[in-house]
Amino acid sequence: MSVQVSYKKQTLFGIILLLCVFSIVETGSRFYEFFLQDCGVADAQTLSEYDYFLKRYICYDQQIVAYVHQPVLTMIPNQHLTTININNEGFRGAEINVSKTNNDYRIIMIGGSTVFGSGMPNDNLTIPYQLNKKFGEKYDNVEVINAGISSITSFEELYYFKEKLIQLEPDLVIIYDGFNNIHYKITSEPKILDTDKDKLQLKDFQKYLRSPVVIYRYVLLPIMNYSPTTNTLDVQGQQEIPQLITSLWYDHMKEFCQISNEKQIKSIVIIQPTLDQDKKPLSDYEYSIYEKNISNKKIFEMLIQKSGNLTNCSGVYDFTNVFENTDSGVYVDRVHLNALGNKIIATNIFEKILPIVLEN
Repeated sequence: MSVQVSYKKQTLFGIILLLCVFSIVETGSRFYEFFLQDCGVADAQTLSEYDYFLKRYICYDQQIVAYVHQPVLTMIPNQHLTTININNEGFRGAEINVSKTNNDYRIIMIGGSTVFGSGMPNDNLTIPYQLNKKFGEKYDNVEVINAGISSITSFEELYYFKEKLIQLEPDLVIIYDGFNNIHYKITSEPKILDTDKDKLQLKDFQKYLRSPVVIYRYVLLPIMNYSPTTNTLDVQGQQEIPQLITSLWYDHMKEFCQISNEKQIKSIVIIQPTLDQDKKPLSDYEYSIYEKNISNKKIFEMLIQKSGNLTNCSGVYDFTNVFENTDSGVYVDRVHLNALGNKIIATNIFEKILPIVLEN
């Protein structure tokens, strides 16, 4: 009898011990994600107006936004965080009415984290929202939807356009990109993964448990030498790499514009500015983070040259020097912008596309 009692006590003790260990690991993971992980926001002098805890929430929310990687990188809908709202369609911003009225003019802007608004403390400081605000000053029937998703490239942008954005009945679609294609050096078409709804995935844990995510992201991935995208090359200086990158980007943009014409949707392609190739007068902080990158600059120049052949688009614009007359600091890092930078971009987009919008 005493042996059975002893076994029960040992089992209970073991369960309590496991729960304690799990609680310590989970608490430590959440502490690390909130207070210790580096997303660049805390050190960015161009975001100095934000207090310490707001910066930590910006970092934390960007890390805990739940994604699924099938069929392509996608944000899970209906996530409501302190600084980020992911709506019913899986995009950042207010809820979207899928069917629009005949009097509405719908603009959708898609791109990577610069469109998504990484580093912004709320949805209202992103480029698409600022563009929406600009139209709202005179035209109350124009709507701008933020379809930006961090880390996506022209491949995912084209996929989203064909498979989802068209269903939202846009009148005009803006692709704003460049950096991710060059940064990840994608030289061939990534694969569209098969969706397996019954397969247990990391996304099933991360809303409630952060320790599996932290262990996977910061322990296992570095061990496995994981690369964030497939078919990437980090080799500098190979002559064929710039040509492959720019040709693939051009093919995606050409198809985007062709389909837009077929669907009677206006199409805009914008090559984004980055600190690597912008001619702006640098602030002290921007100078401190500036790194001369001849390879990236060359590929951007090739993108600009290729974009001149996109004659079937409604508009193609080079924004790489849009800040050349801006003395104030606008860059948070080599590509992401602060609220002032986003406002300047939105104003320039507004001026470019207003004649196109007024045609309808």
